[in-house]
Amino acid sequence: MIREAYDVVVVGGGPGGCQAARDLATEGVDVLLVEKDPDIGVPVRCAEGVGEAGLLEFYQPDPAFVRSKITEFHMVSPDLTRVEVSLEQPGYVLDRKVFDRRIAQDAALAGATILTNTVATGARRNDDRIEVSLDGGRSVTAKVVVGADGTESRAGRWLGLRTFCRLSDMESGAQYLVAGVDCPADRIEMWFGSEFAPGGYFWVFPKGGGTANIGLGISGDQSAHQPAFYYLDRMIQRHWPDASIIGRTMGGIPCSGGVKELVGDGVVLVGDAAHQANPLTGGGIINAMKAGRMAAPVVADAIRRGDCSAASLAPYGKAWEKGLGTVHRRYHRVKEALFHLPDDAYDDLARAISALPRERRTLGRILKRSLASRPSLVLEVARLIF
Repeated sequence: MIREAYDVVVVGGGPGGCQAARDLATEGVDVLLVEKDPDIGVPVRCAEGVGEAGLLEFYQPDPAFVRSKITEFHMVSPDLTRVEVSLEQPGYVLDRKVFDRRIAQDAALAGATILTNTVATGARRNDDRIEVSLDGGRSVTAKVVVGADGTESRAGRWLGLRTFCRLSDMESGAQYLVAGVDCPADRIEMWFGSEFAPGGYFWVFPKGGGTANIGLGISGDQSAHQPAFYYLDRMIQRHWPDASIIGRTMGGIPCSGGVKELVGDGVVLVGDAAHQANPLTGGGIINAMKAGRMAAPVVADAIRRGDCSAASLAPYGKAWEKGLGTVHRRYHRVKEALFHLPDDAYDDLARAISALPRERRTLGRILKRSLASRPSLVLEVARLIF
């Protein structure tokens, strides 16, 4: 049974929302998290990949939610030249259903109230509190709303924040969970080219036991010509015709480099609601969790001081800017150039990198060579790496 009033209402039960709820509850804040889907972690809306360094900020790798440990990256160019690169730091492909529930469980154990199968339908300021409308004619009030409701976020817009994403920055994603594929469990693949995924890339992320997440993201303006599933189905038919599709997902990935305003009076945004996915890779799991962790102490302090204005919540925006905001804008500039390379440039790049001894093949070298004709962007890459 929910009450009428809380300190904080978190809208959205993904990694960012659950992490924010967990850390807020740990700070002694009375927090309610509402999630529109019946189950936390379902449906899966991404390729489920994370880097080791980011994961270790929150959890040790656990066989309960880790499906594959990744030590190699393969780049495939339009003419099918394959470049094999050993990763300096490993990554992991997760089982998001288990992983997200772990964060939600920890949030509940810390004292957060979690309400699933509940849709937030609106929010409005009412004196010094915010009234959040829920389906079924219910409503609750809060001092602060955390908007963690993903790509289709409305929480921020209800309370005056601009969350619009340009069509060209909204990657259209489509993915199948495929069984019966010969896919080494220790490598991910990314395929680049207009035939595979115009304005984006095609991926293969292994999940062990002969299964893999196989999908792609294409730029939003390209999806106006052909939907993402058109390109995905064509790739499956060409390269894995005997595989069985046992799951599917689709959705948009905001790869803008971030919204301009992360906070307003009584509201903060985290995760995809704030466009905090890496603009180059589209990866957003750990970034959302980092944002939730950054926001929580600022929100808790504002509540303790009785001042939940935008000015009082501004340190969260500053922390994000210092931690990842500037980096993401650099990634965005690199993405704008990289995803518009002609196919022959990808082929030339793949052949050049393949000619190097394996120990000299790095992701940084691939990025630098791909942007060799753009000195200013080479400098951006250097800043990202070093």
